[in-house]
Amino acid sequence: MRISLIFLFVYLHIASFAQSALPNVASGKLLRIENFQSKYVTPRNIDVWLPDNYSEGQFYDVLYLHDGQMLFDSANTWNKQEWGVDETMQRLIDENKINATIVVGIWNNGKYRHSEYFPQVFLDDLREDFKKEFLNTWLQNIPQSDNYLKFITDELMPHIEAHFSVNTGKKHTFIGGSSMGGLISMYAVSKYPQKFGGVMGLSTAWIGQRQPNSDIPIAAFNYFQKHMPSPLDLRVYQDHGTKEADQYYNNYQRIIDELFRDFGFKDYNYKSLVFEGSGHNETDWAKHLEIPLEYLLKKRKLQETPKGKIDHIENFKSKYIPGRNIDIWLPEDYHPNKKYPVLYAHDGQLLFDASNTWNNQAWDVDDIVTELAENGAIPEIIVVGINNGNANRLQEYLPEKVFYQLTKEEQEFVSDKLNEKSRTNSSFKPYSDNYLKFIVEELKPFVDSSYSTKKDKANTAIMGSSAGGIISAYALLEYPGVFGSAICLSTHWIGIFQTENNPFPGQVIAYFDEKLPLIGKSNKIFMDVADSGLDILYHPTQRKIDQLMIKHKVPEKNWKTIYQKDAEHTESSWNKRLPEALIFIFGR
Repeated sequence: MRISLIFLFVYLHIASFAQSALPNVASGKLLRIENFQSKYVTPRNIDVWLPDNYSEGQFYDVLYLHDGQMLFDSANTWNKQEWGVDETMQRLIDENKINATIVVGIWNNGKYRHSEYFPQVFLDDLREDFKKEFLNTWLQNIPQSDNYLKFITDELMPHIEAHFSVNTGKKHTFIGGSSMGGLISMYAVSKYPQKFGGVMGLSTAWIGQRQPNSDIPIAAFNYFQKHMPSPLDLRVYQDHGTKEADQYYNNYQRIIDELFRDFGFKDYNYKSLVFEGSGHNETDWAKHLEIPLEYLLKKRKLQETPKGKIDHIENFKSKYIPGRNIDIWLPEDYHPNKKYPVLYAHDGQLLFDASNTWNNQAWDVDDIVTELAENGAIPEIIVVGINNGNANRLQEYLPEKVFYQLTKEEQEFVSDKLNEKSRTNSSFKPYSDNYLKFIVEELKPFVDSSYSTKKDKANTAIMGSSAGGIISAYALLEYPGVFGSAICLSTHWIGIFQTENNPFPGQVIAYFDEKLPLIGKSNKIFMDVADSGLDILYHPTQRKIDQLMIKHKVPEKNWKTIYQKDAEHTESSWNKRLPEALIFIFGR
């Protein structure tokens, strides 16, 4: 993931060989990959911008931008205009407004630019006469957008990740462009939702050509209606002006805006702006470039707490799973001479600080634990927040043994349904057993050796909501000698997002039926389910789980299920329900 000395020499040699063609940048450094080869599209130049003081000792986010030859130096562009990417990026980094990020400028290939940037799937929804003329006039009868995106995701991204010091994963990877570059960017996040955490489209050309028309905008609308990326972990930025070609975009952009909001995008992850008097050109895009850059790449704050203290561990390494951030919350008067129970909590980035979450909600675990401890309802405890694996969240959280008890056909059904919801790529392969090994064999020993903890199972609990709830129950049943108790709120017993013809809940019940007799009589579990939204689908399985508790004579003092009224499947709702769960598990 870093530039080797040989690789750097090759870049510099290429730069000196074609110095006249290499843009001059006012800030940072520009490296060129001359004629990057591809099995999907024609070769092209790739310009990689590195910020000032780029270092192999630091990891950088990555922004992929189309029309790479128009980004940096107006002296080298056909219309003597540029985006000014280097100046704006460096200024925002210096002002600490965005994360340290490199920019990968992907040159268009001239003649086939439209062919690569127009989402070819839209063609299926066009009238035959319109499609025939459009194909001939604009795409040279060679639609190439799918191959262009394969070039980016299968060839260019691995190359960048192998040769530069970059963060990997969707939350660190962004894509954008203007006009047709904005259109292909929107298509990219729909077709590859696990690759990109944010997209920006400046003057997105929803009309797909120079002439105003309704055929292409309708095709785009129909496509996104069927293939909307999930709003859970994606930021979308759109804008347009009111002059030149942009004067035709407003009505179509408004329809797209409404569609995305109908699918759950909110102000915090969808922004669409209109710039009065702005046109369809690089000079005008440069004037407001800082807005989308700051929106997508804004500096990630560490979680903060008004109560107690958070120790942040960046990218905790594991031999079992990808590294991740860990936030360890300590009570206000934590003292090494005192021993504390420990609560391990999934989705750690959503536990403490709503100002730092994707949906501006949090459990506020720190506030709740502090208040309960001050009132004597529970002892002071340590909370270990384990960040989820983002795109791999369900692969880490859905019980592996349950999944592989399904038939091959049933496994394919579950995988297909998760693909439909953009929750996984290709074949779904859970590795929750390795996730639990990470907690039990690596994280817990680290916490116990670094902090003053009570190490026994009676003082070790695990907690989560939704898919985090089912992995918590799974942890209790797989490691009853490690975890004395589990808190499972709005537990995602169904695995996928439907109950009809769903084989997953049946295998969950079979697994519980087998495992419950094997756990100790002292293990405890608190479960609940809301009465609205996704939780409605959980009720039948939750009732069967309750029946198993009775069947296997689990003592009433060791399990509890609450069917919550006027509750939701949200962090704000879990915040309200958490005190009862903590008291049940840790109550004096």
